[in-house]
Amino acid sequence: MIPLQNWVPDELHIMLRITDVLWRLVIDELKSRNTWGNKARDVIIEEMKRINVRFHFWLEVGSSTWQYTSLMGQDKLTVLQHFNLSKLFPHSRAIQIRNLWDNFYLLHKAMKDFNTDAKMFSNDTHAWLHQFLNSDFYQASDITPYIHVLVYHIPEMIKIHNHFGLAAFSCSAVEKKNHQQVSHFFKKTTKDDGGGKNGKGRKSAILDILEHENRMLYFYNCNEIESIHLPKRLRIQTE
Repeated sequence: MIPLQNWVPDELHIMLRITDVLWRLVIDELKSRNTWGNKARDVIIEEMKRINVRFHFWLEVGSSTWQYTSLMGQDKLTVLQHFNLSKLFPHSRAIQIRNLWDNFYLLHKAMKDFNTDAKMFSNDTHAWLHQFLNSDFYQASDITPYIHVLVYHIPEMIKIHNHFGLAAFSCSAVEKKNHQQVSHFFKKTTKDDGGGKNGKGRKSAILDILEHENRMLYFYNCNEIESIHLPKRLRIQTE
């Protein structure tokens, strides 16, 4: 057993995985109400457009299960704050889910706040868990390890690391860097083709990303960019 003082849960992934659960439960509830269909999917897409979140549904080839966009962190927070649930549920139920989402958002903010009191945070997380379990359609089986960590371990971590604050251990910067590298790679038209080679001579995507990163670091650190003579462009006009 690793001592509690030697590990820290990442607030970013707690937010990501719990918002995944909250969104999945919305989809599952629509299915259980027999309101899951083209109309509901169209409503979701329109609402996502309204709050400026890119979102799509699609069917995999040979499958009858609808897949949907996996949102990035900021988009998940936008949905958590601004998605109009009354477009999908009766008014009373929409308010109930909205309160659950709003309270989780407040917990996420408190988790990153250096001044958060561990005892008060523990009380708030237990109150949120009680609200979750007393919400219609949600059961104890819907509780995930990340929810368990939020309620039963994050207050301990806040108390142990109060001189740093949990935000000091966030993986947000690493995830952002990973996103930038992967985004750059997948914008290339020759991604992972090894220059047209197959099999043994094929260069992996990871090596391609690392080589690009090394080149960028070299040019920035050695001031080589200014010494490079850019090619001259000639425009020839024909009559």
